[in-house]
Amino acid sequence: MRFHVLITSCVAAAILMPASAAWAGAHGGAKVSNVEELPARDGDWSDEEIARGREQLIRAFDAAWVRILASGKDREILETEPESQPGAAKGYIVRLVDCLPQPEIAHWPEEPVGMFKDILETGVIRQLTQGVPETPQNTSWYFSGVSRKYQDAVLEEIEKHYDVKLKVETVVLPPGRLPATSILNDNKIDFISQLNATGGNSQGMRRRVSRRFSCTMSASSQFIHIPEDSKLVEEIKSLDDLIARPDVKICAGPLTTQTARAFMPKHIVKTKYINDLTGCDKDVKSGKLDVIVNPLPDLSIGGLKGYKSVHTLIVAGTPLWVATEGIACPSDGNPKTEDECYEINRP
Repeated sequence: MRFHVLITSCVAAAILMPASAAWAGAHGGAKVSNVEELPARDGDWSDEEIARGREQLIRAFDAAWVRILASGKDREILETEPESQPGAAKGYIVRLVDCLPQPEIAHWPEEPVGMFKDILETGVIRQLTQGVPETPQNTSWYFSGVSRKYQDAVLEEIEKHYDVKLKVETVVLPPGRLPATSILNDNKIDFISQLNATGGNSQGMRRRVSRRFSCTMSASSQFIHIPEDSKLVEEIKSLDDLIARPDVKICAGPLTTQTARAFMPKHIVKTKYINDLTGCDKDVKSGKLDVIVNPLPDLSIGGLKGYKSVHTLIVAGTPLWVATEGIACPSDGNPKTEDECYEINRP
């Protein structure tokens, strides 16, 4: 299927990241975008075409990912990450097989309509990322390289199948909780990169309900890291042990905070959105907090020594996200607040 690419210039460079930085994955560490000034992707589409176009984009993501799995390209990518220790990512990136490597039944969408047709015809696709610094002091750094390369590979498969060249425009939000569902609903972006775990919530709703989501592309476990000289080493051998000790104070990074708070609502959980590895290490060693919970199986991967790791046997995965229908996120008029979303006709 051949699509002719049109040249567009409706988005100012000051609003979006430049093309040279467009292939950011989950965490860009870039200047925050002015979302208010972004043009929406709109067209003279019926409600059916809007819904079908969104679903076609998700199915294209899935068709591409399944072919990456079948070819073994995902394993090749793991051999290169993280940059500081090539191949080490094989020890902490988990395969969550919600999509099997069976391309014969993962069909490419035919007869594109709505937003998917517009993406292919204009050659522009817009993603949402988060401006977390790209440094080894952040847990996300050990995962974002994999996420970027996986996403690059998915878009390359789409380009190859539909015979197009896609320019990725990146919208960047600051660290912290994100009004991402609102931005999707407003058609300011086409998809959210691997920012959010499938099982979590955003703007008062389960993400599995408030958005469409693709195959899980990256997944990781959660680990409890206890100082080797702490008496807790002998007392906490499992997640259940930690749950039973609400007196134990936890430090978490952005890849863990929702999980920790949900499973341990009685605990004090302090979140470090920036430099979480070094920040948590400092607070634990000073006695302010007791343990660290994050997705690295061994903190020595991040350069921290003197911790014993306990596997929680919890796994969280991240897909790509596209808008769905029947979700409203009314604005309170304050761009600094996170508006609550709701399902218009909840079953």
